[in-house]
Parts: sequence; C-alpha cells; structure tokens
Amino acid sequence: MTSDNFDKIIAQLSLAEKVSLLSGAGACRTNSLSRLDIPSLQTSDGPHGLRGGGGRFFNPPPGYQLPCATALGATFDIDLLHRAGSLLGDEGRRKEVHVALAPTVCIQRSPLIGRGFEAFAEDPVLSGTLAANLINGLQDRQVAACIKHYAAHDQSSRSTEDDVHMTQRTLREIHLLPFQIAMRSKPWSFMTAYQRINGLHVSEDPFLIEQILRKEWQFDGLVMSDWWGTYSTSEAINAGLDLEMPGPSIWRGKQLIAAVECRKVSTQAVDSAVKNLLKLIRRTRDSWTQNAIETNENNGDTPQSRELTRNLASASVVLLKNESNVLPLRPDASITYGLIGEHFENPATGGGGSSEATPFYVSSPLDACVEVIGENFRYEPGCYSESLSQGGLFLPESEEPGLLLQWFAEDPSTYPMAECLHTTTTRNTSMYFSQMNIPAVPDTHFIRVQTRFHAFKTCKYRFALSVCGKARLLIDGQEVVDLWTSHPLKTDDTPCFNKLSMERHFELDIVKGQKYDIQIVMTNEVIHPTVGPRSPGGVRLGGQELRDEDQAINDAVRLAQEVDIPILMTGLSTDYEYEASDRTSLLLPGRENEMITRVCEANSNTVVIIQAGMPIEMPWIQKVDTLVYAWYGGQETGHGIADVLWGKVNPAGRLSLTFPRRLEDTPAFLNFGKVDRQIVYGEGVFVGYRYYEKLKCPPLFYFGYGLSYTQFRYSNLIVPEKFPTTGDREIEISVDVENIGQCDGAEVVQAYVSDVECSLQRPRKELKVFQKMHIATGQKLRCHVKLDKYAISFWSEEYSQWRAEAGEFEVIIATSADPKDEVLRGVCCLPETFMWSGL
Repeated sequence: MTSDNFDKIIAQLSLAEKVSLLSGAGACRTNSLSRLDIPSLQTSDGPHGLRGGGGRFFNPPPGYQLPCATALGATFDIDLLHRAGSLLGDEGRRKEVHVALAPTVCIQRSPLIGRGFEAFAEDPVLSGTLAANLINGLQDRQVAACIKHYAAHDQSSRSTEDDVHMTQRTLREIHLLPFQIAMRSKPWSFMTAYQRINGLHVSEDPFLIEQILRKEWQFDGLVMSDWWGTYSTSEAINAGLDLEMPGPSIWRGKQLIAAVECRKVSTQAVDSAVKNLLKLIRRTRDSWTQNAIETNENNGDTPQSRELTRNLASASVVLLKNESNVLPLRPDASITYGLIGEHFENPATGGGGSSEATPFYVSSPLDACVEVIGENFRYEPGCYSESLSQGGLFLPESEEPGLLLQWFAEDPSTYPMAECLHTTTTRNTSMYFSQMNIPAVPDTHFIRVQTRFHAFKTCKYRFALSVCGKARLLIDGQEVVDLWTSHPLKTDDTPCFNKLSMERHFELDIVKGQKYDIQIVMTNEVIHPTVGPRSPGGVRLGGQELRDEDQAINDAVRLAQEVDIPILMTGLSTDYEYEASDRTSLLLPGRENEMITRVCEANSNTVVIIQAGMPIEMPWIQKVDTLVYAWYGGQETGHGIADVLWGKVNPAGRLSLTFPRRLEDTPAFLNFGKVDRQIVYGEGVFVGYRYYEKLKCPPLFYFGYGLSYTQFRYSNLIVPEKFPTTGDREIEISVDVENIGQCDGAEVVQAYVSDVECSLQRPRKELKVFQKMHIATGQKLRCHVKLDKYAISFWSEEYSQWRAEAGEFEVIIATSADPKDEVLRGVCCLPETFMWSGL
C-alpha cells in the first residue's frame, strides 16, 4: 500500500473487495488484497505476552510472559508500564504481530470473575492511567494496541448470553471511564465486548460505538469484534463495527454485499470501515519497512528483557502483614529454612485462557531461593494445591523431556499401517489444537501421543486424562482410561475454554527407576455432535503421587517446628482461574487453609506467600504474622518473590483490588453468577472500596494497601483555594514525602477527592491521581500532581453530561483507601457549577 490517500484507494475497490477486507482471513489475520498491495494484519492475544504463531494455542513460539494484569496494577507505576508496553511492542515486531489484543481495562465488580486477573484494577483511574502508558509503549514500536473489552465485560462463563443492565451514570463513571482515560494515549483500535448492555449487543450498539467512542471521544481508529462476537450483518456495520473477527466470515461476505445492494447498509458505511482498516495498516505494517528489525520469532530473550520482567514481578509483590518484622530475611548460614508447598516447584505464572503465554523460561521459587541460601533448607510439598500436573515425561527412547505427537487420517490403533501426516513434539501436557491449520490433515482426524514416564520414587501414582473429542489412554500397551465410548457427567467448567471433558483416572503402583510407556490415541470427533464449528480437539494428561494428605500436612507441620523460618507458598493456578469460567468460592481449594493454619500455629515465624490473580478469603488471617501476596508473576515469578523476601527489593506493591473478609460482603454478591443471564448492576457506582467505605463494612484489606520495609512521613500539603472554571480546569497539589526508615524504598502517593456536598449520592472518596516515588533513606521529596475536571465531576443523567457542582471538595492524601490510612487533607472550592462532555 503506497498511498496515504485512503479515499483514492477505496475508489479503486469493488464492493466485493471492500467487503472482503472487513472480516478475518483466519484465526488472527485480516484479508489482504494483492491487486492494490494491501497487506494483511496479524493480531495476537496480548495482555501478558504476545503468543504469535498464527493464533495457535498448541506449541506457540516462546516469548515474554509478564505478570498478570492485576499484578501490574499493583505496581502503580506508570513508567514501568510504559516499559512493559515497549517490551511487548518489540516482541510484536519479532513475531510479525501488528495488533496486540491488549490491554484489558474492564472493572472487576466481583472477585469471582474467572478472567478478572486480565484487567488492571477495580478503580477506573488506576486502570485507565496504567493502560494509557502501556499503550504508549506498544505504539511507540508501531504495534497497535487494541484496548478491550469495550465495555463492562463481566462474567466469563457464557458471556455471549449476558445482558447487563445499569444506569447511565454507572456506565459512565465506572465502566466506560477507564477507556475514556486511556484515550489520552490515542489507541489505534478497540475491541467490543461479547455481551449486551441494556438490551443491545455492544458490537451493534451505535450509542456506544458511534456516539460515545467516535463523536464524544473523537476516536479515529478501528473497532473490531471479539472473536465470534459479531451477531448481525446490517446492524453491526451500521453501528460502526469495522472488522468482524475471526475468519472466515459468518455475517459479512455475500450477506453484506446483499445488504448494500438492497440499501440496508450504505456504501458510505462500508467505505468508512475500509478506511479505518487502511489507516491501521498505515500506522502499523507500512511503517515497519522504514524501521525494520529482525523478525525471528524465537529471539528476544536478553539480559535486558530478563531484568525488566524480574523488576515487574518484584514491583507487583504486596506485603500485607509483617507484624514480627520477620521480613526481610537474612541469607545467614546459621538460619534454617523450611520450604512448604507445591508452588515452590510448580509456580503459577499466569491464569488460563486466551491470555496464556509460553515463556522463554520460568524462574521457580525453589530455584530462586536456592540461589540465595544454597542448600540450607528442607522441603515438603504439603497438601495438594494444584489439580493433576504431570511431570517426569520423556520422549520415547530418549532422555529429552517431552511428548511425541503424530496426526493421521485414520485411527492408528485400528489401522497400524496408517500414514502419519504430521509429526511434532511438545513439553506441554495440556494441549488445545485450535488454529493448527496443518495442510495435509483432514478436518476430522486422529492424533497419537507417545511419551515415557520415568518413575521418580516408589509409590502409588494417579494418572488422569481429559479430552475435547474422544480418547484412550494406554500404559505399557494396556488400555487404562476410556474416554472414547463415554464421558463422565460434566459437573463443572473445565480448562481449554470449557471444552475439555471431566477427568477419568487410573491408579498404578510405580517403582523408582522404572520406565512406563504412555500412549494416547484421540480424535477431534466429539461423542455427541453439536451444531457449530467442528471441534479443534484437545487433550490433557495429568498425574500426581497419591499422598496421604493427613500425613502430608503433619510432615509440613513437623518441618515448621524444626526450622527457624518456615516459608509456606500456595494459592490458585490455571486450574482455578481461567477464561470461560467463574469461581463459585473465594476459599483456597482442598485443604490449603487447614495447612496454613496448622503450620502457622506450629511456628509464628512462618512466612505465608499466596499466588492468585484475584482476591481470596483468608480464614486463617489472625494466625499469620507475615503475609505476602505474589499474584501470578510471569516468567520471573521465582526471582520476583525471592528478591522481596531477602530484601534485594523493598516491597512497594499496593493492592489493585479490595480483599473482602468473605464472599457475602462483596458489592455484587446478590447479582453475580446466577442462572438468569440478565445481570443487574445493583451496586451502581459503589464498586470495590467505594462500597465498603460507604457501607462502613471494613474489608480484610483495602484497595491501595501495602507495607514496606521502611517508613514514610507526609507533610506540607498545598491545595489551591479555588478550582478554575475556565481554561484547562485543573489545579496542582503538592506534598512532601520523607523516607524516615532504615532503607531505600518506593511510596505510592494516593490522592483521593471527596465531594463535600453533592446533589446526589456519591462515594465518600475516590482515587483521582497517584504517583510512585522512589526515595532514599533520610531523603525528602516534593510530590507534584494535577487534579483536572474529572476529579470533581459526576455523570448527570438529567443533563447527559459531566457535571461539576459549585462547593467544597476535600483532597485526601492517603496510603490506601482505608479511612484509617488518610494522612493529610486540604480543601478546594469550586465557585460555580459547570458541565462538559467529550474528553
């Protein structure tokens, strides 16, 4: 595409050519048009790392895996988020990805949301501000950000069925505001959410797309659907949905041509959508020829990228309790350590679903601790904290870890001489074969998986199999699991977008040193045919030593009694937090809570580390003196945690979400996760900390909370007396922050605003601006931040505008949203009411 005159290019296109450009060519690509040198664009899921590889979930090329978005939110660090965006942009360039499907800025109205870990925070100002900086980093590298899911994407389970109902004020102040703030970075594309809002699917809602996004916010980029999130032909494109994804098209093609010919869709609407696509091509792909970099998918693992991902992981860690000052630990040979929990060996680096990334490597907490303390520790796995997770698998007749996969047109069990059409290997035991696109393999096919299990000890061992399709599991030639003739009754959601069957198990007495040949034969043909796309196929092999959990917990307790410092690490993983499913409880699974309680009772020096993407209930909180929330830390999970534990990094993470005492206390408890797919946002604008403070219902930990190894003192707050009603309509406030502790550290200055007298009910206070400051011990720095018209405005349903009412506004400097953490106050007066719209 050699011209910037988009109208001239469009004039040369036939209607069929225009229409072809407005839907995907496959899983993650747009269509190209060679006649006019219009190239295709490659997209990739991207909140935590760009998968690339044409969108395939099986064996994508390795890349960066950043901490989950709630962890990034906990950094409160705009500079770090800009650097993270640049890192993803560099990865996009290497993997030839032009559009990163990120960031996610939907507000977590409930802690049960299955993919809540993909979004930054419960607060729209924090979420939108961090998103803007990540977008700037991405687009500085000429990789487009596609901010999502516009808007109010809520329950993850069966979200295409949902119809969320809320007031315009709730929509504007909470669920649209992060997108509005992120518009400061001028994102090049938006993705619409799956569900309806107030009765109309977002992807065909002209009010949300044309009126708000394009007219009020002056957005000039491309709007695409979420995958299979287009539900009409005429309505969607007339509303401003430029691109239907993925391909091949369901709603466009001949249907859109017919709609134009019968005047249900105007040529102008089609031309406008094509123009937005051409503009995105110009902003991304065309600029690459002027700024080329190496595009080998597998490079990029550099000392600089490792340092940045390590910094992101450690900056996100939140110290919640340190009552006995056990932390930071000392790498002293005289101190004995006991490491407890399966997460030390198999950390949770991210949640499940489309945001999953295949990292270059994973820094395990066990290895990271060994780097600091050597072999001066003992280890106990404790009770089960993960579902079946298979290790000890090696390629047949090899000492190399992995599994061998072969594709056939016929069942190789029935036809031993069947021709193998494709062969590959993998180290992943959870395999979803969507978007494989192997030319020689027919739509309905068979896959044989072969591996060899090396027994690491003599014990009883449980193997598990689940499948998307039909499968058999054989061990040493004997069939031991049948998922071919029947599946267990599905009683819960499952990974791989809820496509996998429930597991079936087989128990075997294994002998240390012995090798066991494992074979899975599967087909993507499903047991019960359904209407819709053909199953891509998938399989998951699991295994675990069958432990006596009573004995396992007793062993953990005994270890805690015998060492100076027990460190217990547990939590959730992709087995519990993943796309297409929502949690039903905030409790940790299995007997984890019991183990935490008993270990802490055995040794008060116990350091408890929790990994999760969203809040959990903590029934043991009174028994724990030292508590660290480590989220899902990405590829540098281990180093990020160890750096904080041993004081290489002073913890500066602050909670991006409020942690309730119990599920029943949460704002959306009465209207989340119910059978009725009409979801009423009854909490209104009182989401997260706004709700708890308004109802005087103290949560376990407030939004913005987090401890440090040092102490800070605030003083000399200056707030202008009057807020201007003309010009930029902003004020600058400033405050001194002094590090009065014994080590360098970082403090997050949080400025909240309270509308002292308002004509309608508002939250007691709301975060309006924040700044992270790195302050050396003994140093005092002056923090300067600006409060603009957003800080004093609410959405008026009477006037359909933002309204700032004359009167007093209290500026509250706090270390969290907890009323107990408010440290300084100032008052500013708005002399007269004004209203505004747009940005």
